[in-house]
Amino acid sequence: MALSDDWRQRVSMLCAMYFAQGVPWGFMVTPLISYLTARGLSVEDAGWLTGIVLLPWTFKLIWAPLIDTFTIPAMGRRRPWIIGAELMMAVSLLGILGLGNFSEALGSSSAEGGLERNFVMWLGAMFFVHNCFASMQDVCTDALAVDVLPPSEQGRVNGLMWGSKLVGKAVGMIVMAWVMTVGDQIRPGWGIPAAVIVQFVILIGIMMFPLLMLERPGERRYPWSEGEPHPANPARGVRNPLSLMQDLRQGFTLLTTFAFFAYGLFHVLGWGIVEVITKTLYTQRLGWTFEKFSYVSGAGIGPELAGAVIGGVLADRWGRRSVMLVGFGLYGMLHLMFAAFPALWHETWFTSAYLVVNPGALAMGAVGFLSMGMKISWTKAAATMFTIYMTLSNVGHVAGNWISGELMDRLKLVTSNQTQSYSAAFAVAGIVTILPLLLLVFVNPADVDARRKPLSPQVMEV
Repeated sequence: MALSDDWRQRVSMLCAMYFAQGVPWGFMVTPLISYLTARGLSVEDAGWLTGIVLLPWTFKLIWAPLIDTFTIPAMGRRRPWIIGAELMMAVSLLGILGLGNFSEALGSSSAEGGLERNFVMWLGAMFFVHNCFASMQDVCTDALAVDVLPPSEQGRVNGLMWGSKLVGKAVGMIVMAWVMTVGDQIRPGWGIPAAVIVQFVILIGIMMFPLLMLERPGERRYPWSEGEPHPANPARGVRNPLSLMQDLRQGFTLLTTFAFFAYGLFHVLGWGIVEVITKTLYTQRLGWTFEKFSYVSGAGIGPELAGAVIGGVLADRWGRRSVMLVGFGLYGMLHLMFAAFPALWHETWFTSAYLVVNPGALAMGAVGFLSMGMKISWTKAAATMFTIYMTLSNVGHVAGNWISGELMDRLKLVTSNQTQSYSAAFAVAGIVTILPLLLLVFVNPADVDARRKPLSPQVMEV
């Protein structure tokens, strides 16, 4: 049995890989950055660090053609890349331990009113290196999903994959926040190293999934094992890059794929803004501790998981576009509602509800986006097309992170106080989330289906 002919194996493999991406992501963008903002990290530096987590995910445009071009057919088209990327995800985390004495770096922040600049820069460098390999693992996993998932499973399994990443994020947010707290209680400065070591063990354990599972029957499990390339795989391990580029050009000649290309770039700009300003608002203006912020944010995983699973089911029943309209439309409206009632920001029930509820709407929209991207990726470069959609989403997300500080600075010039500046920033995030939904009018999967049908099985192979 292998992934191609066993539903349980392919779902467990794909979900395990997404869980592995979620744990360090959750740790870096929530407890670790809120831990630092509580010790004086500025909006600009918080946005920079969050953007550095996401920046390597824009490299998916580089990884996808590389992964499509160079393969080891006897071991499967994607599995060798996944194994290597997962191993380096774990090893690169250990680089954080080389940043020196955490107690000194963090202790100086309380005396000087800010964190040491060198510490922030080197931490950002470690974030960057780790996420280079995490983004590569994501590309490999998405390509594997395109290869082995039949169309009837794409909505549901994308929901389960996203849900698994959310569970990983919950572990990264809640469990790692607890580990950091306990580590610092044992000895000041031990919290971050303790969380890093726990994550290393988790990622090495998850690497057993791609090590032990085969993509298709008859392939080699290890380079020294017996086995042959499956007929569905390319006969050669290297593909002509020019052929790949021709397939990509053909794939984006349709109005549907071009409109979705533009939507992918703009639709999560608001998410990137909100992701940064909530941390500084809650820890610096509302007086929340980093533990409280992490735990309450972690509670949002429940609605987020429900949104992902329900969104996956509804994408197969209602259609992917409808799920995106509902999910992202509601997500944008929640930002506008939060911006409209700043008088309630000191009410714990209101600010907690915002953190807990909005991830569910985001997850529903994101699953629709993933499923739509998979549906309208066609030609022999389907895996690369899908990766381009995902990469554009990451570009928009990073842009939102990085403009958050500049946005706050500009809003301070036109508002009378900092509360109004934050309120205006949340309103901007809501507007730039809702407006791109107009592009979905031009996205029609039937256009791709009509062009796909005349193609021969060889051209349709992904």
